[in-house]
Amino acid sequence: MKLLRSPLMAVLALVAACLMAIVAWSAGVARAARSAPPGRKAGAPSSPVSFVDPFIGTGTGPGGTINLFPGPSMPFGMVQLSPDTESRGYGYHFAESNIQGFSMTHMSGPGCDNEGDVFFTATTGAVRTQVKNFQSNYSHAEESAMPGYYQVQLLRWGVNAELTATARTGLARFTFPAGKQANVLVPISHTLNHTVAARVRVVSPREIIGFVEDHCFCGSSATYKVYFDMTFSEPFAQSGVWKGNSYGGHGRITAGGSLAEQTSHNQWIGAYASWPAATHGRTITARVGISYVDLAGAENNLRAEAQGKSFDAVRAAARSDWNRALQVVRVSGGAPGSRRVFYTALYHSLLMPSLFSDADGRYIGFDDQIHHVASGHAIYANFSGWDIYRSEMPLLALIAPRRFEDMCESVVLMYQQGGWIDRWPQINHYTNVMAGSPLTVGMAMAWLDGLHGFDMKTAWEGMVKDATQAPPAGKPYQGQASITWINKLHYVPNDKERYGSVSQLQEDAVAYASLYYLAKDLGKPQAAREFYDRALYVRNLFDSKDRFFRPRNADGQWVPNFNPSQELHGFIEGTGWHYQWLDPEDMSWLIGAMGRASFNRRLEAFFSYKKPGWFGQYYNPYNETDLEAPFEFDFSGMPWETQRVVNKVLRQNYTVSPNGIPGNDDCGEMSSWAVLSMMGIYTVDPASTAYELVSPHFSRVVISLHSPYAGHEFIIESAQAPATHPYIQSVRLNGSTLPRDWISFRDLSRGGKMQFTMGAQPNHDWAAATADEPPSLSQERP
Repeated sequence: MKLLRSPLMAVLALVAACLMAIVAWSAGVARAARSAPPGRKAGAPSSPVSFVDPFIGTGTGPGGTINLFPGPSMPFGMVQLSPDTESRGYGYHFAESNIQGFSMTHMSGPGCDNEGDVFFTATTGAVRTQVKNFQSNYSHAEESAMPGYYQVQLLRWGVNAELTATARTGLARFTFPAGKQANVLVPISHTLNHTVAARVRVVSPREIIGFVEDHCFCGSSATYKVYFDMTFSEPFAQSGVWKGNSYGGHGRITAGGSLAEQTSHNQWIGAYASWPAATHGRTITARVGISYVDLAGAENNLRAEAQGKSFDAVRAAARSDWNRALQVVRVSGGAPGSRRVFYTALYHSLLMPSLFSDADGRYIGFDDQIHHVASGHAIYANFSGWDIYRSEMPLLALIAPRRFEDMCESVVLMYQQGGWIDRWPQINHYTNVMAGSPLTVGMAMAWLDGLHGFDMKTAWEGMVKDATQAPPAGKPYQGQASITWINKLHYVPNDKERYGSVSQLQEDAVAYASLYYLAKDLGKPQAAREFYDRALYVRNLFDSKDRFFRPRNADGQWVPNFNPSQELHGFIEGTGWHYQWLDPEDMSWLIGAMGRASFNRRLEAFFSYKKPGWFGQYYNPYNETDLEAPFEFDFSGMPWETQRVVNKVLRQNYTVSPNGIPGNDDCGEMSSWAVLSMMGIYTVDPASTAYELVSPHFSRVVISLHSPYAGHEFIIESAQAPATHPYIQSVRLNGSTLPRDWISFRDLSRGGKMQFTMGAQPNHDWAAATADEPPSLSQERP
């Protein structure tokens, strides 16, 4: 999901991006040195965590506002503690000059104002309650980050702030200067969205507790609460609360007061704790536990994960955990900077979906009731479905299978408790953002990959309902709102559904095909036949004359004056050019319908731009609408073109700079696209279980495999230097010649070795025959 921008804005953003990259590059060496852990010299990295740069993706463009956060989180952590340079926005922007403070929750590049809950900061001197009076300027020269750790000097106050995290808690270590009163402020009303209510209470000289209630993102009316328990390493000498009637403005301080409550959007409350000036300065560590269940959950999470642990011990544990998570894929060789791009992308792919159940197993369900997850399992939230079904879900199924099973079960429980499967569920609410049934695709893929650790009987019921039924009146979910028209006309008429009538059906077709494959696997032939037929409905929006998918009215007539370069003309966040390639489940039919020669000419033209941009007629690297397009030459007899254009997209858009991720990351989707591509594999249609091949960017890739997969590891090797030999000449799989340009997921999961012979020039013979192409739906015979 992206925020659309005009071409002019994209050009201006590109100029800004170039300047930003220069600034980031000059500061990179200093950041790496400051981020090196005690006892290890910077400049000699060996473990994967040493290659991660959390500042990549925190810039301003091009192609859309990038809104990743640089602060610490554990893999898929509930806590994503990070600095905020703004109120009511995305969080942190590399180009900003002031930090307002730090908050415990964020999402990794979702495209809308979001979260930023449980906010706090540090100051010196008199307590000030206005944002403009407690924010601080900072310099990138005095800022550093690595997985599990963030540090910045708050220049206005002379305070060094350090952050680290466990799964459900965050730690902040503030080093205050000598001779000044030290303050920790908790402006609990401060969020990145719209605060509904809040409560803060000083309960002892070492503890502040409370909650904040915030809106879900993208204009949702649903709200959620985050409870917190904050304790301090030293008792404070003074404390108090404040309350005002203007968000971010002046609050009336009650020195010694213990309770403040917010009951409407515009109120502004908070609490503070102060320590007297010290001769040699003072270091205060704040430990904060959070919970979406209740205050007892926050207290227990804090006790279970952070009590009695020093800041340095938690930081070391976070680094160790990240190394384990990142070492699931070990790469060597490649061009300078490639490993930094790769491991940063892998890091960003492992941030979401987010842990949602407490340490004691409790969580709030979609029925707003407290539930308990089974021992040894966890509940996850914040599924950016429309985005992540394309490449992040396949990546997680490959490298984190047991965790991904828990994610699938979390979706099943959403259906059981709330009555529906959402497209983009946030916390325990339905947001109905975007289109299709993307989580259905993800769960079908998981099952077909061999991940059976979730309730498929219930999942099937929910998946079929979401794909074939309109929601009951008065419910908070959208479901298949156009199903009456789909059943009647076998397409979505543009004069009845204005929100992307064409792309809605294209996304539905992907889900229908996934349900076909799943039904066949489950032994449901009647359902398989139904969903196979439904997957073919998308052909009814393909105009054989101009050979584009295009909008059509209920009377069967094509919408006149169709311009395939025009945004939103029947398509969501894209154009007819972007969406003409979105038939991933049946590429064989699409190529035949367009004509193979015409398909290849048009696809070559689609990638003929010199510089990337948000253009209506060219590939858009900033959004998910056409992410599969670079790999479609693998279906059309020109796999060398896939090798060329994927390398072009990676080279131009994935760089070591704040703007080094195209557009916003959409919770790991854009990053996971890079991870798979750089390894040399990608799946155009996840439920087909086929993985298309592309040039690996490393001389050796080792993917560790885990239960329930049979294999121990899958190795991808290239004898030639990938940077100077970008074209595949031949491939061997487990010692045997592989003539085709794809392998099955089973080839991956049972372990083995794939060896690429690479060359400086394209090989027009390898995998160019029709028989070598990856499978398509129309080749099936249900």
